Amino acid sequence: MLRLALIFLALCLLALKSWAGEIALILADDSPPYREFASSLQKNLKAGWRINYTDNDLRPLDRFPVDLVITAGTEALRKTLGKAQKTPVLATLLPENAYQGIILDARSPPPVSAIYLDQPARRQARLLRLLFPDSQRIGMLVSEQSRAQANAFRQPLTSQRLQLITETVNDEAHILPALETLLPRTDALLALPDPLIYSRNTIKPLLITAYRFRRPVVAFSAALVKAGALAGLYSTPAQIGRQAGEQVSTHGNRLPPPGGPVEFSLSINQSVADAFGLRLPEEADLFQKLLSGGTEQ
Repeated sequence: MLRLALIFLALCLLALKSWAGEIALILADDSPPYREFASSLQKNLKAGWRINYTDNDLRPLDRFPVDLVITAGTEALRKTLGKAQKTPVLATLLPENAYQGIILDARSPPPVSAIYLDQPARRQARLLRLLFPDSQRIGMLVSEQSRAQANAFRQPLTSQRLQLITETVNDEAHILPALETLLPRTDALLALPDPLIYSRNTIKPLLITAYRFRRPVVAFSAALVKAGALAGLYSTPAQIGRQAGEQVSTHGNRLPPPGGPVEFSLSINQSVADAFGLRLPEEADLFQKLLSGGTEQ
């Protein structure tokens, strides 16, 4: 009996040891959002996992071996994937379409997973119904890279009695003409994190055009809400850092499939709501309804 107990204890210790490991954290740059992510990740790592080093580039694995690589940002994954060899990679703080594009271009990538920036389609569909109880048509600009993500919205929007209408953009020069074609056929515009469409150069003219057509924009970041979108559903770097830390603490480097963020934040631009003559529920009430899933059919 004692021998069996000792064997069981040894197996338990071996299992615990197998979960512990060293992490290389690769950041796209050293700006505050990435530092916020790194701090949150560090605070939420348990089960013996720790960050060995943080850098903007992956160090040679033969001299700096690690058990897991975590990247933050699109460029961090792009630079890292080819150097990771067989070391598992968890990508964070990037849109789903960027992740899929990098994976498609990679030659013999290591085991890799991701926590996307994109909010789950059902969550966004619920928000749209709460914001626009009388609306029927939601517009979306898409590129070749984001078309698959856009298609994933059709069923969740239908469940909220909303129709998705899309317009395809092939390059930056065609964004505003496509938007002007799309807006008269819709009640509101839902923005996806597509860097071809929503970039530093295009955001202001996009929002001005939407305002001229009297069509509110629901966006994917607090910055876009501040710039003039009606509302934004997004996850902060701290929230995604917490999710990454908990995921590694639970699964180690045996990564689960890619997916969206669990935690989220909501921002409403009340000045924009007033300008459109919209009487919206309180921001806290909207957030609680999204948490409860109270509008899902």
